[in-house]
Amino acid sequence: MAKQKHIFINRRRQNMMYVFLRPSKEETSIVSSIPQGNGILIFQSELDYISRCILDRPDIETGGQLFGYWSEGGRPIVMYAIGPGPKANHQLTFFNQDVDYLVKVGNALKDNFGLKHIGEWHSHHKLGLARPSGHDANTMISTIRNQGLGEFILCIGNCDSRSSSIKAFLCDSTRCQDKEWDIICSDSPVRHLADSRLGDMLRHPRTRLPSHSDARMRKGVSESPVYAKGYWLNEKGGGFILNDIMNYLKRIHVRGEVKAQINDQGEVSLMIQDRNMTERIFFPSGFPHRPPVISGTRRNSKDKEQYWHYMNGNILGSFIHYYERI
Repeated sequence: MAKQKHIFINRRRQNMMYVFLRPSKEETSIVSSIPQGNGILIFQSELDYISRCILDRPDIETGGQLFGYWSEGGRPIVMYAIGPGPKANHQLTFFNQDVDYLVKVGNALKDNFGLKHIGEWHSHHKLGLARPSGHDANTMISTIRNQGLGEFILCIGNCDSRSSSIKAFLCDSTRCQDKEWDIICSDSPVRHLADSRLGDMLRHPRTRLPSHSDARMRKGVSESPVYAKGYWLNEKGGGFILNDIMNYLKRIHVRGEVKAQINDQGEVSLMIQDRNMTERIFFPSGFPHRPPVISGTRRNSKDKEQYWHYMNGNILGSFIHYYERI
């Protein structure tokens, strides 16, 4: 179906393993808890991204590429998915990616995060064909054989008016074989970093929420939180700052647990459980110009607002300065 010219930016040759950049502590904790099995590993965020792309074009083919690496045991791990570029060719029975977009984004992902081009996906929209067409399979197999590659992922999407499905196949020089998804039910550690760092280079789906017809793919899906009007987390980059604050608190409370909660007014609190200590950090409307409210078993009720200094617009630095002094 997809008359696609395959661009292999970084090829995985036989008996060769790629070396991934050293992960952070947070990334290590995620990757070390990956599901057991022999399927293709993928983060929930990337399945969701592909679903949104498919639902953008329910009556025509669309597609994109998969980036990640191969584990020491030889399992592919999908860390980041992209959709069609601005000059992609969408037709009823085939899709051609915008090659300039693929090369530009692929090189940026390699240079910034050490990711490799390990697969492709395209949709058969409402055609009801959940497997690679003969053309799809033959093109993939011959490309792998001619280029001396090892294995490459090929994914086929379908949709109806409400939801999408995504099936995975692992291709080598002789065949494309069905593979199960082994889903890591969290956001990829690369997703938010790459979206932020690559910025306007990327093209994202218009569809806001994923919708999976396969219940296995819905395990980690939740609707985006709705914050209070004018709340700081509605601002660009707010989510990254909250994540940085949570990572700081996790380093301070190494044996504890840090969770985010949102109240009915759309305001966020961080709850910390650390041995015999419970702490709540509430970010009120007006934050960061107003200080966070910190309370718990090791905190007295005395007002500590005099320690809050919103320093040069640096929310993280201001928070750390405040937290360490009360």
